Amino acid sequence: MNRRVVVPALFLCAAPWLSGCQATDAVVDYFGPHADPALASLAQAASADAEALKELDTDAASLRAQQAEELYAEIDRLCGRNEEGEAPRSCEVDHDVEPREADDVSAVLGDACAATEEQINHVAPESRALVVAQAIALEARTGEEPGEAPELTTAEQDQAAKLLEWEYQQVYALDFARSYVTADLEETIDERLSLHERRVLELQTALEKLGAVPQPAAAYDSPDGALPHDGDSARDFIDTIAHNDTLKWTDAATRAAATAESDSKAEATSAWRRWLIAVAAQSHRFHTA
Repeated sequence: MNRRVVVPALFLCAAPWLSGCQATDAVVDYFGPHADPALASLAQAASADAEALKELDTDAASLRAQQAEELYAEIDRLCGRNEEGEAPRSCEVDHDVEPREADDVSAVLGDACAATEEQINHVAPESRALVVAQAIALEARTGEEPGEAPELTTAEQDQAAKLLEWEYQQVYALDFARSYVTADLEETIDERLSLHERRVLELQTALEKLGAVPQPAAAYDSPDGALPHDGDSARDFIDTIAHNDTLKWTDAATRAAATAESDSKAEATSAWRRWLIAVAAQSHRFHTA
């Protein structure tokens, strides 16, 4: 007997009271594709948060509701569609959840952020970009600043060096733009310069423990060749810098998640990824300010 049909046959024999259609449904439910449990857990938690936040903060509730929709959609995408164009019954996830008890918006979002980051290693690799993006959005809402950069593994050294080079470029660009900005933007420029200089120091300190630290060049070119020459162009220039910085650090966090290790170095890798998420969230706050 073909071993592939043994279990289904036994399953059907064990349930003689089922009609033909019922038996087929039972087999599909048991042996069909199932929802990613980590995604399902995150989706239901987001739904529960959204319900709890409705009376506390409509913007936060909207964010969590949107994240729930994205996660449910990702579950459906991974499960695929049957011949009728519907998601398999075996992939169904209960959308009706009890709202969590909450009276502190920051606590709800902080818990959500921590839970989201913890699940990154547990979701399918192709779903990690979505989960990282949600973690960044949640971290941006909490308003917490990045702490010290963690100790790096040798696998993370190259990425950290490239990010340090990026930060050198940001400092140079903002310093250049400062010569042209109007008085009302000088404080913004100084604040952003301070932020990037702190990142430079953190990355230098982390890299120094592994060897030589890359040093800044004497000058840098603008990626698109456009440098500010007056107040209006300087304003546009610093907006572009902020936008590109958000994209850069979001991409860095996503790449770190995609290459996450599952061996004894996993905790160190997670620490680096958490720091990247925190920096990306910080950049997101400045870009949307």
